[in-house]
Amino acid sequence: MEESRIAFLHRLINSPSPSGFEQRAQQVIREEMQHYTDEQRTDVHGNVIAALNPNANPRVMLTAHCDELGFLVRYIDEKGFIYFATIGGFDPSTLPGERVQIHTANGPILGVIGRKPVHLLQGDERGKAPKLSEMWIDIGVSSKEEAQGLVTIGSIATRAAQLETLRGDLVVSRALDDKSGVFTVVEAMRRLYEQREKLKAGVFFVSAVQEEVGLRGAHTSAFGVDPLIAVAVDVTYTSDHPQTSKHEIGDIRLNGGPVISIGGRINPRVYQMLINAADEAGIAYQIDPQASGTGTDTDVIQVSRAGVATGLVSIPCRYLHTGSEIVSLKDIDEIAELLSRFVLALDAQTNVIP
Repeated sequence: MEESRIAFLHRLINSPSPSGFEQRAQQVIREEMQHYTDEQRTDVHGNVIAALNPNANPRVMLTAHCDELGFLVRYIDEKGFIYFATIGGFDPSTLPGERVQIHTANGPILGVIGRKPVHLLQGDERGKAPKLSEMWIDIGVSSKEEAQGLVTIGSIATRAAQLETLRGDLVVSRALDDKSGVFTVVEAMRRLYEQREKLKAGVFFVSAVQEEVGLRGAHTSAFGVDPLIAVAVDVTYTSDHPQTSKHEIGDIRLNGGPVISIGGRINPRVYQMLINAADEAGIAYQIDPQASGTGTDTDVIQVSRAGVATGLVSIPCRYLHTGSEIVSLKDIDEIAELLSRFVLALDAQTNVIP
């Protein structure tokens, strides 16, 4: 993938966007999407909605969520240690010692998540995951007054990890859930824009907010867009590393290609069209059977208004909800190609009735 395209993913990762505080990332996305769409707007929740060929039918929505996990400053003690609430679903055992950035009006403040040293843990404490209430952020000050001069109550923080190349096509960063998905959908829209003379559908790009705290942005944006068809792009866990079970989650691998979900939350005709598009492009893909909910924005989009014909295509991702999530740029590129081919095959006669 071209370095100029990966630079956009870098900018996106560098723009903090904990759920409910997505404005900086959404500004980066608006600036990028103006190159590939005919119109764009931001709704009252902060969802960025951009349209290409908006008056055509069928209306298809391509979406990913831009919010990430984060922290919210809630208390500063007399020595300047900062206590926080988590935004989204953390494994507390991944947090001690993590470097974080507290985002303030005057720029980011570096901090470290602290807890009692292992040497001082009692025997029964050593085998247990730490409690969030037993951790704090240390920004290297010595008093409450000094801390308050730098950080205000209600400030947000994120892990400090940024995007780096691991090896080959693999990259590692915080927040690839789901900024890698946003990047993928932007890449699909770029390809559609370059082939717009072939485009028969109206395409609506949505960078959704607040997925990590309840799938909220997709719920409201789908109601507003009112698509016939919607495909969400998110990340999914893999079974290609130790301590995972292919029997429980299937055989999902990095560099294995797009992960296409099937199940009750997925429209069977949309599923088959995604499979057909992959086959015609010669793209290897992986199947993700989901017996009930997917845990993604697909679940709420499906039941918007009188119902939406939904699909879900996922990016294989190792170590979800840590500061070192791993995805493959090859998988991202193939999903972008799959989505663009899927959309170009849609026309007014497309049938999505099961």
